Amino acid sequence: MVMTRERKSAYRSQFDGHRRLAAAVILQAIKDMDTGSTLNDRKSACEFLRGDMWPFSDVLDLPMDGHALQTYLRRIDRAV
Repeated sequence: MVMTRERKSAYRSQFDGHRRLAAAVILQAIKDMDTGSTLNDRKSACEFLRGDMWPFSDVLDLPMDGHALQTYLRRIDRAV
């Protein structure tokens, strides 16, 4: 059997591993905020998303004001 590598979509291939990792962490926190296995997991996810997200803002090219990711997530919430 010959295994072929799955090709990345053109959109996905433009992001390096750091950006994909940051996005994965943020998406997991959003998921855990709603469906975390324990109350502590949900609280931790909320604190993480409300906190100063400067490392993620830097990786995701958001403004470095400590609130950029929170503002971005609120804007997405309104758009959906």
